[in-house]
Amino acid sequence: FLMIRRPPRSTLFPYTTLFRSRDQNYMKLNQYDAVSGELIKTLFEERDDKYVQPMNPMVFIEGSDKEFVWLSQRDGYLQFYHYNTDGKLIKQLTKEKWVVKKLLGLNNDKSKLIFTGTGENPTETHIFSVDINSAKIKQLTKEKGTHNARYIQGGSYIIDNYSAIETPRIIRIIDLEGNLVKELLTAKNPLDDYNIGKTSVFTIKAEDNTPLYCRMIKPHDFDPDKKYPVLVYVYGGPHVQLVRNSWLAGASLWMHYMAERGFIVFTVDNRGSDNRGMAFEQATFRQLGTVEIRDQLKGVEYLRSLSYIDTARMAVHGWSFGGFMTTGLMLREPGTFKVGVAGGPVINWRYYEVMYTERYMDTPQKNPEGFEKSNLQIGRA
Repeated sequence: FLMIRRPPRSTLFPYTTLFRSRDQNYMKLNQYDAVSGELIKTLFEERDDKYVQPMNPMVFIEGSDKEFVWLSQRDGYLQFYHYNTDGKLIKQLTKEKWVVKKLLGLNNDKSKLIFTGTGENPTETHIFSVDINSAKIKQLTKEKGTHNARYIQGGSYIIDNYSAIETPRIIRIIDLEGNLVKELLTAKNPLDDYNIGKTSVFTIKAEDNTPLYCRMIKPHDFDPDKKYPVLVYVYGGPHVQLVRNSWLAGASLWMHYMAERGFIVFTVDNRGSDNRGMAFEQATFRQLGTVEIRDQLKGVEYLRSLSYIDTARMAVHGWSFGGFMTTGLMLREPGTFKVGVAGGPVINWRYYEVMYTERYMDTPQKNPEGFEKSNLQIGRA
């Protein structure tokens, strides 16, 4: 697998090419001559027992064609590394036990990177800066929730687009120290005129005691003395996170409609989902649909512990990977759910897109047991 990147400001500077093996557990960043195509050198390599995911381009530091920033999960969480074009690691810029999400740019004197990351709470997104020389990190946003940022490289201000479970939207300008400069918008609640139930976010424990984040939506007229049917909405696959500290906790409005029709609507982000680090994600390696189902059943176990849940009327629904999960739960745990609605499910990973499948399942030749176990074709589940 090759990705070609050219540093800025020079048409003669060699191309850099990312090479990744078929197994996706080994990659090297190569430098080539842009004119002759000859290999100059390998800048560095990365290996992992399961897989590496170099899904972000190298970003050259503005004004330099010799230094760049690289995003890597090599120490377990997506972090920034400062390199030069000789392949020398100048410094690991971030060493947090949480996930860096997006590089926004450099400040005006090119001394700091501005970026977003989860911070200590993986359901949130915050804005940070890190000093390139000292590697000192400063969190620029303090309000709990999701801060989506717009920043023009070299600028003095950041547009912070903020929401939380009960905060629809606040848009404001902050400076590079996190100080409020101007508030542009405080959105009114667009659902003020509607009956809408309570949304709660909490954690349960997986079988290995890993905390799993859950979201529950109840009808606005919820009565704890009644029995309610449940709709479990699931995705469960890599690079998706459903439970977030953002407006309505990331739930779609149709889920609130279902709650107003008398359902409890429940979601749990199982192991394998996004923004929890490599160990959390790689727990499903070579066995898609196994660990995830066990975690979803922990959610079912929690629901069954609640006096107001009608355990005879539970449904599960999901799309894509969520369709795969829905089908797996219906076939492998018969009787758990009364109804399942699977949209666009993967039924047999042998027939799915190669790059995605082999990253998480290896090849059918190397992992026949895993492919067989995950096969949901009739008579094979």
